[in-house]
Amino acid sequence: MIKLSQSVEPFWLDVLPGVRIRFRPITVASMLVAREAVGKVFRGEDQDDVGARANIALVRELARRGIVEWEGIGDADGQPIPVTREAVDLLMENWPAYDAIDNLYVAPALARDAEKNASSNSSAGTSVVARDTATPAA
Repeated sequence: MIKLSQSVEPFWLDVLPGVRIRFRPITVASMLVAREAVGKVFRGEDQDDVGARANIALVRELARRGIVEWEGIGDADGQPIPVTREAVDLLMENWPAYDAIDNLYVAPALARDAEKNASSNSSAGTSVVARDTATPAA
């Protein structure tokens, strides 16, 4: 069942000890832009670690589009810095922050997407990987 009563208001997540980030909900537009970033990775000539780089592109783009405010994030001198594209990119280079954003912000949105179709195709585009559930006719 698709639940249509999802909030459109930004929300706070405690990402790391002492770090709170306010996110916009992930929208169709945000996901399409993020998918395009993933597509660029797959269309690139360098196919080394393409799966990992595609995941990074997805999470980074959703963070760029979703983060609206933060607390507990500062420059090298410990001074608070505003949310900018460059600052978000720097934050995403910090493994604990990247991992937390992936797990707390992106993964739940992807899980909601998976709920929409209980019998979705396999990642290869066919249902060949699914096991048979019906008993063969005699």
